Amino acid sequence: LQEAARRGLANLTSTADALPAYTAEKNVALFTRHGVFTREEMAARQEIHMENYCHMLSIEANTMLDMLRRDILPAASAYAGALNRRALGRTSSSCRYENATAARVSDRTDALLAVCDKLEEDLKAAPGEAEARMTYFHGVVLEDMTAARTLADQLETLVERTFWPFPSYSDILFYM
Repeated sequence: LQEAARRGLANLTSTADALPAYTAEKNVALFTRHGVFTREEMAARQEIHMENYCHMLSIEANTMLDMLRRDILPAASAYAGALNRRALGRTSSSCRYENATAARVSDRTDALLAVCDKLEEDLKAAPGEAEARMTYFHGVVLEDMTAARTLADQLETLVERTFWPFPSYSDILFYM
C-alpha cells in the first residue's frame, strides 16, 4: 500500500471502491481507443459486476442470518438456561460463575438478536439502482454483518463446547 501511494497509484481496498473506476473517463478512453470495449459495453460490464457484488453479499447475509437464528442464538440461549438451572439447583450460595457467565451470554445474545433484526431490515431497505445498491451494501449491510460476526465470535468463547453448533478451530485443525 505504501509503494502504491508513493507511485501515485489508486489504493482501492474494496470492490465497492474499485468498481466505479471501471467507467472512469481515462479507463473508458483507453479501452475504446484500443477497440477492446465500447463505452456502452464498459458501462454494462460495470453494472453486471455491481449487481453480482450485491447478489453475493445478499446470499452471504441471508446465510448468516439463517445460521445465527437457527443455530447460534438457540445454542447460546440453551447454554444460558443451563447455567441458570445449575445455579438454581445449588444449595450453596456461591454461583458467581454461573450467574456472571449467564448474564454475559444473555447480554450478547440480546445484542446479536438486535443486530439480526437490523440486518434483516437493512436488506429489505436496499435501493434498486446498481451503484446506490452497491454503496449501500458495502456501507450498511457489511457493517451489520461485521457487528453480527463480532458478537457471534464473543459468544463462541463463552458458550460451552457441547452447546456450540459448529466445530471450533481446534476441532477443524486437529480432529477432522
